[in-house]
Amino acid sequence: MGDDSLTTLTLADNVVLNSEPKYIDNGADNIFIINNKDLSMNYFYAYHGPANRHDFEFEKGYGVGRESTWNRVKKGDCVFVIQHPEGQEDYKLCGLYEIVGHYKEPASIYPLRFELNNITPGEGFIRLDETILNAQLPDMYGDKRLSIFKQHFCRQGATFQAPLESPVVAILSELLDVREQYAEPATFREDGMQMVKVRRGQEVFRKKILLNWENKCAITGCSLALEACHIISHATKVCYTIENGIVLTADLHRLFDYGHLSIENNTVILSPAAQQEPRYARLHNQPLRKPLQPVHLISGVV
Repeated sequence: MGDDSLTTLTLADNVVLNSEPKYIDNGADNIFIINNKDLSMNYFYAYHGPANRHDFEFEKGYGVGRESTWNRVKKGDCVFVIQHPEGQEDYKLCGLYEIVGHYKEPASIYPLRFELNNITPGEGFIRLDETILNAQLPDMYGDKRLSIFKQHFCRQGATFQAPLESPVVAILSELLDVREQYAEPATFREDGMQMVKVRRGQEVFRKKILLNWENKCAITGCSLALEACHIISHATKVCYTIENGIVLTADLHRLFDYGHLSIENNTVILSPAAQQEPRYARLHNQPLRKPLQPVHLISGVV
């Protein structure tokens, strides 16, 4: 694995350890629940950067070069891993991993290693939208040549330089929780596609998708009862960005879920049953509206 800069993630200072579970409001529809084990352990951030040519593989462990770093991380601590390997354009959140042991691998460039256990909900890496995270993350008032996102996660020499603020824990946990929420229902259609609604708790994300479609339905142009959604495929890795985001009225979203509406070559295709409904019949073979920025749906570029 690559250079393993680790930065401590700590919980809010006002969380008091006792026998009761604690709740941290992360500003979304859900509340991030932590227990006594969470209060006594540390959360770290780890970077799998351009020194690596391949995706992060937790089975191979995670290595560091400094013994002080290796000794500082304890069994039972957890690590969020973000990757940006050589040749890949996107930053991705790989997941959350528990430190289950320490071992040495003398032949490795980073011989002091951590054995990891994957405790990430769901499957697949999450592609990170730097623009959205710049708006969500607290400003570090650091090197202004770097975005806020890169100041948090991509600075050289940031190993244990300072604890990250508690909102960062909530943001990373929220991203993983979103993936779990999307993965659990497994309500994919027969063609392997699924549409998932962006939660209102993710206002920055939701508004960005709505703005890209000018706050109007991508099919009808209606501005009422809108839902910002992603179209994903069971066959592809989970990826939630505005590039696969679409805005539909609630009823059209339901038609998609039940297999009565599809999008092929940026054209609306209705099932025979939907074509018999007077209020929907005219939509069959209708092209999608053009968004402000190109959208890469599974069926092609809009």
